[in-house]
Amino acid sequence: MRGRAAADTRPAPDAWHTAVRLLALRSRSTEEVRRLLARHGYAPGETAAAIQRLTAARYLDDAAFARAWLATRARQRLGPARLARELNAKGLPDAVIAEALEELLQARDPREAAADAARRKVPSLAGLPRPVARRRLAGFLERKGFSAEIIVTLCRRHFGGDDVE
Repeated sequence: MRGRAAADTRPAPDAWHTAVRLLALRSRSTEEVRRLLARHGYAPGETAAAIQRLTAARYLDDAAFARAWLATRARQRLGPARLARELNAKGLPDAVIAEALEELLQARDPREAAADAARRKVPSLAGLPRPVARRRLAGFLERKGFSAEIIVTLCRRHFGGDDVE
């Protein structure tokens, strides 16, 4: 049974307790917590106090969140541009995103991730005319967040020719 019974007189949880409950479900950025608390109807002052307390208790750490998010999402063969967009959507500051991406790129070459993604995609393109297959592979890799240089190289490797669109 969800919710409180009519006779329950316990006070509603404050912003800090609500945020802790949200963070118990999964790690979140500071901005995500701010947005969720606002959606739960907490006043900006109460939200700011809760975030300050969570940060001091090290329950909220945007840099650690960014590193963990990137480690998880990079396993899905995503490129730096896509990863940066996702972190930006989570409200992380540009400096935090740049630092976390730099650490990731030192540990993992995006060319390898793109090559692996292309290797898995190419069999599904069998039987298509080369220009169509090349265009679909390029679009796939672009949506994954890889650079144009990597995309052109992989399209040439798998489908040959200099007429990459």
